Amino acid sequence: HEQCRDKKSEAHLRKPFGMCCNLFKIDVQWPQDVSTSPWLPSWMYVLLVGLVTTLFLAFQIVHLMDFFPRYGWFYFVFLTNWALVLESVTLLLLWVSTIWAYGSAPGEGQKAPLFVRYAVSLWYIIQPMSLVVVILYWTVVNQFWDPYAIEFSSIWAHLLNWMVLIAHLFLSNLPWSFKNGIWALMFCLVFVIWTIIHYFLEIGIGVPCDGYELEKCPIYSSVDWNKPGQTIGIGLGSLVALLVVLGLYTGLFRCRDACAGRGRTTTENDVEAAAQS
Repeated sequence: HEQCRDKKSEAHLRKPFGMCCNLFKIDVQWPQDVSTSPWLPSWMYVLLVGLVTTLFLAFQIVHLMDFFPRYGWFYFVFLTNWALVLESVTLLLLWVSTIWAYGSAPGEGQKAPLFVRYAVSLWYIIQPMSLVVVILYWTVVNQFWDPYAIEFSSIWAHLLNWMVLIAHLFLSNLPWSFKNGIWALMFCLVFVIWTIIHYFLEIGIGVPCDGYELEKCPIYSSVDWNKPGQTIGIGLGSLVALLVVLGLYTGLFRCRDACAGRGRTTTENDVEAAAQS
């Protein structure tokens, strides 16, 4: 009886830990989910991922050329630039993973290599975050109803990159579920912590701003810990926006799978095959 109680206690202790780990689990069928497309031959999909990667790397260089001379290393304090760099790195890792999967022997239920799972986890960040950046930029930073002129590379960083990522989403077979949004949530949490560190260390943004000494300038005027009420309000609004975006992406992935016929059950496929025969 004591042994049974001990086993039950261990099971209760493992349950929360298992649920937590399950949130971060990357469910990818290797290699088919990584190297195939619902609409394109595998070789063409590999070339497409390479083209998208090259496009992102090229615009990353252009964006750096436009803004690094102005901000220097302060370029890396901004959320947009975090997301942009992460997008370029992620797509490079994903391209390597796609080539790797393309050259691997087909199999069923194989666990993806750790490198590939890391690449996919980063992809789970950049997909929703690209849209979050678009929403925040055009509503909080540069309001779309009264916008100021920006460089083309900034239009890429705050709109066009998201459009390319959406196209890649529909052309890929990479899986998604709402729980995968935990990766984007963790990314946002890290950035919030960074804004607090930035505030207390008085790092600044490398250029003058209105109302503050150079080293006391906040990252964004709307994310200013000298005004905690406003900043917390923006943070809560951003959290709601992220949850809505995650729900939207869940719907987009289901739409993709339904259009590609991946949402049908085995029974439905069998019935259809029998009817055709």
